[in-house]
Amino acid sequence: MSFSADELATLLDEANHAPWESVRAALATIDGQPHPRVGWLTSHLTTTKRDYWAQIAAATNTPAPDDAAGLTRLMAWEVDAARALNAGALQARLSSSGESMTVSEVLRLNARHTVWHAGQIAALAHPTRLA
Repeated sequence: MSFSADELATLLDEANHAPWESVRAALATIDGQPHPRVGWLTSHLTTTKRDYWAQIAAATNTPAPDDAAGLTRLMAWEVDAARALNAGALQARLSSSGESMTVSEVLRLNARHTVWHAGQIAALAHPTRLA
């Protein structure tokens, strides 16, 4: 399955920023003190996204994200960075978690990983209240 840079950027944008079922949407539902696991999940997402993009930058000779960017800035940055990749860069190979993948495959993995954790954040945003 092959996706264009614009399609991959759209997947990331939706995973990061869509009004429903995204990291931004999940975080917006938190009212009051968040569950401690939410902090870990957002930190994990930030670290993982930086790692993916450091690998992509090395494989494609493109800029890596700013190390000082928090999750919100990183999510916006990566959409633009994905959109700027050319077809050759999308087919460049790298090793992610010991597995050889194309940049395109890593970007799809990034989007799936992001949505997975957005769901966890959303679940933690509304703790079950017992009588």
